[in-house]
Amino acid sequence: MTRRSLLCCALLATLAACSRADAPAADAAAAPRKVRVAFSPHLSWAPIMVAQSEGFFKAEGLDVELVPALRPEESLTALVTGDIDVRPGPINAGFLSAVAKGAKMRITGGQGELAPGACTYYAIVLRPGFEPSPATPIRKMRMSQDGMTRYVVSRMLAPHGVDVKSIETVRIPEPVMAMSLERGSLDAVAVSEPALTRTAKVGRVWIKAQDIVPGFQWAVVTFGDRLLNKEPETGRRFMRAYNRGVAQYSEGKTARNVAIIAKGTGESEALTREACWPAFRAGSGIDWESIAQFQRWANAEGLMEVTLTRDQVWDSTFVTASAARPTPPTQ
Repeated sequence: MTRRSLLCCALLATLAACSRADAPAADAAAAPRKVRVAFSPHLSWAPIMVAQSEGFFKAEGLDVELVPALRPEESLTALVTGDIDVRPGPINAGFLSAVAKGAKMRITGGQGELAPGACTYYAIVLRPGFEPSPATPIRKMRMSQDGMTRYVVSRMLAPHGVDVKSIETVRIPEPVMAMSLERGSLDAVAVSEPALTRTAKVGRVWIKAQDIVPGFQWAVVTFGDRLLNKEPETGRRFMRAYNRGVAQYSEGKTARNVAIIAKGTGESEALTREACWPAFRAGSGIDWESIAQFQRWANAEGLMEVTLTRDQVWDSTFVTASAARPTPPTQ
């Protein structure tokens, strides 16, 4: 009996040791997947703010880190190197050229559009008392140097006989734009919300983007190699959570949405309610023609030397999977 008891104790000890050895592996398997996302405090990032605040990413087993304050070229480099996994925002010639050279990144979802007949999300604001004319042309203006927003600005200026290349491009932080207009150090700024509402209190809204390019694809969500190829299930989880954020955001200026977005943008709730909220397509699809138009313009401007096809740039499988497998609300 004693020998049998000793054998049983030894067996139990061995099983316990195995269980302890297996425990870290099980814990690791259940740990949330880290996803790093380039973040800018603009309203087109609002669904991401909502998904983060409401725990939609967490419900998908993701630990999303919002990485702030990256310039477009910095976020592009970070996506290529894997320092970030997701890059939302307007595309630029650098992104398309990198894809053409074999960079493993693709557009995987839409991020707002300039809906026709909607409120004004992007506009050109003039300094107080300034009226552009052949005698008093726009000399200095805050705008993008090679991105899709520069293309939009070129379309906005064309009916007024203004060539975007004739204007000195100035890059300044949004918090000082209103002051720059007020002091006259800039003739105009091309700006999106919520900074548009703030600068419009100082200057005059001159041209509204949605009147010139109605339905234009404002921005997109792009994935790097990790979520595209190495961990596509993590990418699908991200898009499911993102689409839940889009759905709640699309409910409008509810008290909850306003509170989340005000915190995410760093603006007051009063300004957040006043600002124009851009429209998002249900399901987060994209308008490819908008990107095709930008490519034609960028090639003509010498900003890029290739024209990519839809299949080279856009991976629709992530939004398709998101629509086919909705995540039930958490209790």
